[in-house]
Amino acid sequence: MRNDGMTLLEVMVSITVLTMVMAMLFLVSTSLSSASASQDARTYTQDQARNAMQVIAKELRQAQSSSINWAALPGPAITYRIATDIDGNGTAVDSGGFLEVTPVRTLGRDTTDANGDGRTTTQAVVNDGARVRVLTNDLLQTEDTNNNGTLDGGEDSNANRVLDRGIWFQASGTGIQVLIQTQRRPGVRSAFVNTTLRETVIPRN
Repeated sequence: MRNDGMTLLEVMVSITVLTMVMAMLFLVSTSLSSASASQDARTYTQDQARNAMQVIAKELRQAQSSSINWAALPGPAITYRIATDIDGNGTAVDSGGFLEVTPVRTLGRDTTDANGDGRTTTQAVVNDGARVRVLTNDLLQTEDTNNNGTLDGGEDSNANRVLDRGIWFQASGTGIQVLIQTQRRPGVRSAFVNTTLRETVIPRN
């Protein structure tokens, strides 16, 4: 009965095969982890954009059309007033028959850090002068760095050949077309994942 064990060549072949199997398992694991992170980032940006759009649409549907800053559109911000029952008589009309409205509200980037949280151009807010409500902290930065309304050389930071604006309001007939774009990076060395939503909102008042 022989018990010679393994030769050096057999040991080296075994180690090589084991190393290749381990490398393949590592690559599969890394790939699955990366795919999962990308999907999580996509879901997150979609949720952020959808939640922001729901609030914006609700606000603008309630806006008094004559109070909207139509002359400043298209643009990255919009101002308006909402009809509301101020005197408590059950309607948004006072005893003199005049429409009761809120103070001016502004929808757009928090460029002045109105809520003092340290976030500015990546944050979309509703600001009525007394209260600032955050809609999202993950806005795309505008690519229109020279404010000429076109995508010039060097401005297409994500190489999608589209002029991304992050948040944008544009008159569309009697309504307002709203654009909201959010982004998130799945990992330190990963490209940003973006979500874009558009909706046309018609003020009721």
